[in-house]
This record gives sequence, structure tokens and C-alpha cells, in this order.
Amino acid sequence: MALDRFEWLGRLARRLPDDCLVMSTYIGAVSFEWANHTEEHHRTAHLGQMGDVIGMAVGLALALPHRRIVALDGDGSVLMELGQLVAMGEHRPDNLVVFVVDNGVYESIGWSGRGRRPTATAGRVDLAAVAAGCGVPHTADVADDEHLDAEIDLAFSRRVCSFVNVRTAPGRSHVRPRRTDGIEDKYRFVRYVERLENIWVTGVPPQDIALMEDRKS
Repeated sequence: MALDRFEWLGRLARRLPDDCLVMSTYIGAVSFEWANHTEEHHRTAHLGQMGDVIGMAVGLALALPHRRIVALDGDGSVLMELGQLVAMGEHRPDNLVVFVVDNGVYESIGWSGRGRRPTATAGRVDLAAVAAGCGVPHTADVADDEHLDAEIDLAFSRRVCSFVNVRTAPGRSHVRPRRTDGIEDKYRFVRYVERLENIWVTGVPPQDIALMEDRKS
């Protein structure tokens, strides 16, 4: 059994804690549908490079240990850089939960004359088992609604570093592509984090401002 991507992403979005931050793949329908469900909320960073979402989420979770971090990635992206799972298992940030949209195909970039190209998860590869082997404390391979609901409840009711692989049916996006690019996404996410955490992330460094003030005096 495989779940409908648009439907289950919507269920996750509706149960997302208000104070969490999200790192999402920008590749294809996951980003489009997630942005639709969340009304482009600035708490989500949409990352346009395959193979970097989980690694970035691990870094963010370590930098902000008091805040819940959610990562959304695809099976093709995870397979591109399995070293991310090593980092996740080594550091085990207890405020991080990863949800993978595993549809067994390279849906956005893998089309050929014979249709979608399959990923390794269409065969014998089990990403949840790989994550467990890398030391991630809690992993699950989900293929039905009841199990998904249980994993969402666990993810947001406790602090345990978790990896949830959701078996998802291939299919075209239910919504139109987004109209933002990675640069706009980056800055609106960073500005949101700055306001949320009352910290300085980008722009003129405070020490440079101080130098300019000294020069004026």
C-alpha cells in the first residue's frame, strides 16, 4: 500500500506545532504541495539542492536545540547523500524529525522515454533500515494511514531523533509550481528565524556596525 502525497502532507501540515521550523526539499511536487498546505508560511526553508535537506536540518537542530525541527525530503534526494544519515545518527538531535516522501521514482528529474526512472527504494533498499543502521534512535517505514498518524503523534509528543519513511504513490502535483526562487526562500526564512529567536543571522555584522559608529564619534 502507498499513501497519496498531497493528502498525507496535508495531514502533517495541519498537525505541525506552531513554533517549529521546517527544512523542505524544493525539488518538485513536495515543495509545491507543502507550500500550498502551509500557505507559504515563512517557517519553511525550501532547499533546491538534492542531498542536503537532512544535513541542513541536523545543523539547524543542533544550533537551536530548544526548537522543534522538521525535515521533508524525497527518496531520491536521501539516496544521493546517505552520509546525511550518518551525521543524523552520530549527533542524534532529539528535537529533529525527518519525514521522507518515498515514491520509489525520480519523479521530478528522472523521466525517460519509458516513463519515470525508479530509485533504489523500488527494489530492496529500505531507507528506514539504513537510518537505523546509522544510529538514528527511532525509525519507521510507513505504508498506511493509521501508522502515519501514530508516527506524527510520536514525533510531536516527545523529543526523540526520528526518521519516518512514508511509502507514497507516484503522481503529478495537485497544485501549480511555486513562483519563488531559492534566494527569496532563503532570506524570508532567515528573517523569520531572526524575529523568532531575536538573533542576528545575516546582514552587516554587529561588530562592523560598531566600527562605523566609532568612526562617526
